[in-house]
Amino acid sequence: MPYSPAILSGTTNHLQRIFEVDNLPSSDLEALEFKLAHIVQQLLRHDFNRLLHILYRIDVDERKVKEAMIDADEEIIALRIARLILKREIQKTEIRLRYSG
Repeated sequence: MPYSPAILSGTTNHLQRIFEVDNLPSSDLEALEFKLAHIVQQLLRHDFNRLLHILYRIDVDERKVKEAMIDADEEIIALRIARLILKREIQKTEIRLRYSG
């Protein structure tokens, strides 16, 4: 599903603040997903508690996260979690833009 540049930009800006990074792509959803999956994979390996805190902060459905983690392959898990994060953040950005005036 194609998203407007404002939605992608707003989502990217918020994700950059949450993950404390400044180089996420803001115009290509696929590139954003790939970069986010890489960040999630690093957190899975090195700082799982921080990842859980971020997921809680973003308000990603805990049941969906558990389902995403049912796999032996770390890359697939990271990609699934990245997709859940993106889906939730896009929803929140759409709501913010809709009601911001």
